[in-house]
Amino acid sequence: MPYYRQIAVLTLFFLILFIFIYPNQDSFIYPILKGVAIGGLVVIFISFAFPQVFKIGEIQTKDIEDSEIDLKEPSFSMTVKTQYKRLLLQILDLVGNVNAKFSAAIYMIDSENKGYTCQEKSYPDFSDFIETENEILAETVKKRKPSLFKKGNKNTGWDELLGSRTWRGSETIMGFPIFYEENIVGVLMVYMDHFSSILDRDQEIIERLSQFITNGMEDLEHMEALIIDNQFNLRLANLFDQLEVKSDESKLFESTRSVCRSFFQYDKLTIVLSSEDKEKGVIKLVDGLLDDADVGEEYKIQNSLHGKAIQDNTILCSNSWFDEYPDMGRFKSGDMNEYNFMSVLSIPLRSDGEAIGAITLERLSSKAYSDTDVRLLKLLSRKISTILNWHREYIKVHLTSIHDGLTGLLNHKAFLNRFEEEISRAGRFNQMFGLIILDLDKFKSINDSYGHLYGDYVLKGVAKIISDSVRTIDIVGRYGGEEFAVLLINSDIQHCIPVAERIVKSIAEKTFLKSGIAANITISGGMAGFPRHAEHVQDLIIKADKAMYETKSVGGNGVIITADA
Repeated sequence: MPYYRQIAVLTLFFLILFIFIYPNQDSFIYPILKGVAIGGLVVIFISFAFPQVFKIGEIQTKDIEDSEIDLKEPSFSMTVKTQYKRLLLQILDLVGNVNAKFSAAIYMIDSENKGYTCQEKSYPDFSDFIETENEILAETVKKRKPSLFKKGNKNTGWDELLGSRTWRGSETIMGFPIFYEENIVGVLMVYMDHFSSILDRDQEIIERLSQFITNGMEDLEHMEALIIDNQFNLRLANLFDQLEVKSDESKLFESTRSVCRSFFQYDKLTIVLSSEDKEKGVIKLVDGLLDDADVGEEYKIQNSLHGKAIQDNTILCSNSWFDEYPDMGRFKSGDMNEYNFMSVLSIPLRSDGEAIGAITLERLSSKAYSDTDVRLLKLLSRKISTILNWHREYIKVHLTSIHDGLTGLLNHKAFLNRFEEEISRAGRFNQMFGLIILDLDKFKSINDSYGHLYGDYVLKGVAKIISDSVRTIDIVGRYGGEEFAVLLINSDIQHCIPVAERIVKSIAEKTFLKSGIAANITISGGMAGFPRHAEHVQDLIIKADKAMYETKSVGGNGVIITADA
């Protein structure tokens, strides 16, 4: 029993006792005391019989407490932080794709501790915290551009950055500053081990990745600043949390459709992206009334309702758009007669401030879209734009990172990844394929005689011959310096022989002519088939490689199949 009830009961007890011994019952005070006592008894009895009546204060307090708890639930900002962490991890992954020997760490400024704290790292020896005075970090910040440091230069700061270890003296670190609003807020550190070097092409890619971090932070901060409608943002968080830069466009647009169905009234939802020449729009998603436009269909942006937001790079909101723009069609002139949509809200999708598409809501009624609709659709368009930009940048970097910079073929790592995929796929579907390992004969003499520039010309020419000799479904990679590898998909090894022989013959017959230099070269090949000769990547490579060296041992300029087990 709460303490106030105990006090009330005791007070009432003494009051009743006092009434019985009151000396003058004819006094006017006596009936008052009797009335108070009777009223007190009634209250006490009711409080015990119907306790909920006297819990109003308690219920209100509990409601307030519950409300406070609700306010403490994870907000959209938690999703922002999650996406930031995912972005950094993807950056590190892409650095590894550039060169498997590269390790990286991302340090962001920590003003409280007067240094830089490691946010994510792909190499455990990277320190968790670096002081501002660290020579390597300080020099990168001072130069405000990518800076190269070699252990042999006797820079201090190596032990603080990478811990105490046995140094060979040939290690290399490259620092890439990370900017935000023209201020350096962090550094992307890339570490290369013994005798490794960073190529100009690699540096350019990694520098783009550091800019990728900057763009991501700007987008995420803007998103966090626009958190207005909690329900809407929580829904965005739930739907888009699983999306990342590797996600394809279809997943993004399907999530968009789900959000729009929940929060907007429309008879037609359309998402378009502009073509590369900016003159056409390409329909990416339609929802609602479907039979007036198809996904994949193209139309001219100029003088079209679904192109105006793109062309003007601004919001279009109207409850009678055909009265305001009588000469304009929805996609083309005259098509407004098919469906008499009256209200429209169209907001551009942007990249670096330029419109790259639009998301458009249309209604048959003339009820205008509200300020809330505009605000929420702006937030949604911003989110779509962010993911699209990340996705496009990822595609650019990913394609660059998996291809050899000289020949354009898959690089060593990417080829092996595809090899593993084909092993898995062929095993599931009970299919066969052939592996060809090719190595140019006496290529060193080409470089020694005519220089590396001419040697690069020969390598590019050989790569083209090999690519032109196989089908589009086949996989070609630059396996090493002058070594190439080919996977002939869904082919028996015996059927691969003519392809391999055609490659060898075409290279032998080719005269490589450049800058007055003419030379001929041959190539040696070895072959192994899945599953005939082996069922694992390394075993197939070993057998094909051994067969290739057998070819070289008998003079080269040919191809040999590995012996059956």
